[in-house]
Amino acid sequence: MTDEITRLIGLLDDDSTMIAEDAKAALMSIGGEVVAPLMAAVKTLDHYGQLSAIEVFEHFGDRAAGPLLIDLLSSEAGTVREWAAVAIGELGVLEAVPALRDAYRRQRASGDELDFTEAVALRSALTVLDARQDVLPPLAAALAVSTDSLDRAWPSACLADVINDLADHDQAVLYFQLWATVDGRTYANGHESLDESLNIGRPWPYVVEAAREAALIEAALVVPRSNLFATIEWVDRADL
Repeated sequence: MTDEITRLIGLLDDDSTMIAEDAKAALMSIGGEVVAPLMAAVKTLDHYGQLSAIEVFEHFGDRAAGPLLIDLLSSEAGTVREWAAVAIGELGVLEAVPALRDAYRRQRASGDELDFTEAVALRSALTVLDARQDVLPPLAAALAVSTDSLDRAWPSACLADVINDLADHDQAVLYFQLWATVDGRTYANGHESLDESLNIGRPWPYVVEAAREAALIEAALVVPRSNLFATIEWVDRADL
């Protein structure tokens, strides 16, 4: 079995994504014994192989992968850093907090936007590990719901109310995403977007109001439905 595990790990870097995906599925089917050899091999894999390895670690929920995931926060590939942060949050790797903070500082220093997926993943991991305060105002908290697929969302009919409540409490809304539930399944539901960058170099009250205005314009274009929900990404001044 050791030879088979080694062979499958090597296939995670195959030029054919189909072969690589099949190898990942096969590793998951073998069991937790693949975690240790996969950890030993991750740094020899290319970026795609590393992403597959992260998914395997998440699948088994093995916190032994924590130190390796922490190392991957310094990868030259942004997607690897992002997926490593997500896995760290899901696995509850508390010792990763200093590395997550360093990674977030590097992300902010790079000039990338606050709504980039890597930044979102790093903030989320810090929040999950109780190293970042998620500011959720009273009305927004009261209107929040959960579905089979969404831990925290808001009915589309009250989207504008939630945006205003967040802004009233000094939170800058970066964007929202819409999700439709149909026959017990959840699907992404596109919506019209202004696609404008938020100028965070201005005073914070200006940032909050500019974000509010943009989000409300987009929300006004949404036709509410009982099966349509929104997830919202917002930041506090401390996230700068």
